[in-house]
Amino acid sequence: MRARLLTVLTAFAVLAPTARADAPEATRDPRNWPTLPRLIADRFADAGKVVTLRVHAKRTEYFNCAYRRTEGRYMAFTLLGGPLETLTGYVPRDLGKVLERQLAEDPWLPITVQVRFDPERLSELCPDQVEVLKWARGWQYPAGTLSPGRPDANLQPTPEALAAVLEGNVWRVLTGRKVRRHGGKEPDTSEAELLGKVVSFQAGARLSNAFSCAFRGAARTHYGVRLHDGEGHFIEAFVPRSAEARSLVDHIALHRDIMLAVQGRVVKQVPSNYCAPQLEITGWSFPAATGAPGR
Repeated sequence: MRARLLTVLTAFAVLAPTARADAPEATRDPRNWPTLPRLIADRFADAGKVVTLRVHAKRTEYFNCAYRRTEGRYMAFTLLGGPLETLTGYVPRDLGKVLERQLAEDPWLPITVQVRFDPERLSELCPDQVEVLKWARGWQYPAGTLSPGRPDANLQPTPEALAAVLEGNVWRVLTGRKVRRHGGKEPDTSEAELLGKVVSFQAGARLSNAFSCAFRGAARTHYGVRLHDGEGHFIEAFVPRSAEARSLVDHIALHRDIMLAVQGRVVKQVPSNYCAPQLEITGWSFPAATGAPGR
C-alpha cells in the first residue's frame, strides 16, 4: 500500500504543497479565491475550467443528479473550503481509496485538489457537484493567492448592526415573524401589500445558490444573495448579472458576510404552499466605509 501511495503522490507532484511556517496547517483558514460559493455561481460560464483549491475532505454517500448511480466509478467526498463553503467532489475510485485511507489517519488532513465542473453534468438541483482530477497532501499557496488569514472582521456585520435589522416591520413581514405594534395599533403593512413594491432595508449578506420559486432556473441570469439577521431568519434575494453585480458578489465572497443596504422589488410565486417572499435587488449601498462599490 505504501508503494502505491508514493506512486500516486509522485504522479501528482504538480500539487506539491508550498511550505509555510507562520501557522500550523490544520488550524489555517484556507481562504480560496474565488471562494467556493463564487465558483458555484459561475459554474455555467466556467464549466470545464480546472481550479486548484485548498480543502478538508470527508467521505459522503451523496450520489444524486448527474452523478446518480456512479458509485461503481467514483467515491464522493464533501470538500470544505472555508466556513459554510462546501463542494461535493467525485473522485475516481482508485484515487478515492487512497484519500479515504489518509483521512482515516487524520480526518482534518489539509489537501490541495484540482477540480472542475463537468460541462456534461451541470445541474440546477445539485449545483455544487465537481469532478476531482488530482489531489495531494498539504495546502498550496502559490504566488497571487489569498493569504491564510481570515477576512477583515471590521467589514463583517456586528451583533449591534444585525440586531437593528429586527426592528424593521418590513423585515418582519417578509420573514414571517411577528410584527411590532406601536401604541396597540395594527401594523401599517402586510405581505400582500408589499408584493410588487420596492422596499429598502439593511441586513447581513452572504452568497447563495438557492434558486427556487419565482427565481427557479435563473442561475444563468442572476446572482443569489441571502440576506439575514444573524438569528436564522433570511430572505433570498437576486440581482441581475452585470459588471456592477459582479463587483458586489466579489466583495461579498471575499469577506463572506457583510452588512448591506438594499433596495428591491418584492416578488412571490403564487399559489404555493412553501414559497416565501423573495427580493429582486435593484440597488445597494454599504452602511459602513468598506471601500466596496455601491449602486
